[in-house]
Amino acid sequence: MKEIIYVTGNNLKFDVAKKKIAGFGFDLVQKKLETPEIQSMDVKEVASFSAKWASDKLRKAVAVTDAGFYIEALNGFPGPFIKYINKWLTAEDILNLMRGKEDRGVEVRACLGYCEPGEEPVAFTGVSKGRLALVPAGKRTTPIDELFIPDGYDRPASEIPWEEMAKFWGEGADGTWKQLAEYLKAKDEDS
Repeated sequence: MKEIIYVTGNNLKFDVAKKKIAGFGFDLVQKKLETPEIQSMDVKEVASFSAKWASDKLRKAVAVTDAGFYIEALNGFPGPFIKYINKWLTAEDILNLMRGKEDRGVEVRACLGYCEPGEEPVAFTGVSKGRLALVPAGKRTTPIDELFIPDGYDRPASEIPWEEMAKFWGEGADGTWKQLAEYLKAKDEDS
C-alpha cells in the first residue's frame, strides 16, 4: 500500500481526507510541518510550491492542500489569504467591505499539491460556488463560515450540519482527493 504524507496541522482536514481517499489503496499519514507559503493569488502555485518543499524535506510522497475564498465584487479578495482574513477580520468587517456592492458571488477554490521525491509537483483543483449572506449567522469556526452560503442552500455554512457540508465540499472544491487517487492509479498502471 502506497503511503502518502498529508502535511496539515488540522486534524479535521486530515480525517475528512482519509475518508475521501479510503478505498483507493493508499495509506494517508498526517504530518504536522510548517511549510513556507509563497505570496500568490493562485492556490495552485501555493499548493505546488509547498508540496515540492515538503517532499524534498521529508524525502517522501507528500500531499498539501490550499484553499482560497474569492469574492467576485472585491476582485477576488481575499483569495488564498483566507487564513489571515479569518484571524484579522470579523464577519461584520467583511460585510463592511461589501457595502454598496450588489454582486455577492463567491468562488471557493481548493487545490491539492502532490509531489514525490525528486519529481515536479502535480496539482488538482476543484471549485465550489456560493454567495455572501447579507448578515452573519451561526457560530462555527470562522467569519467565512458565518457568511458563505453554498449553492443549493439558503443559509450559511455555520448553520449547515457538518456531514452535509463535507458532502458539499466532496462534490466541489474538495473533490481533489479523488483526482489524486485516480492520477496515482493511472501512474501505477503505466509503470
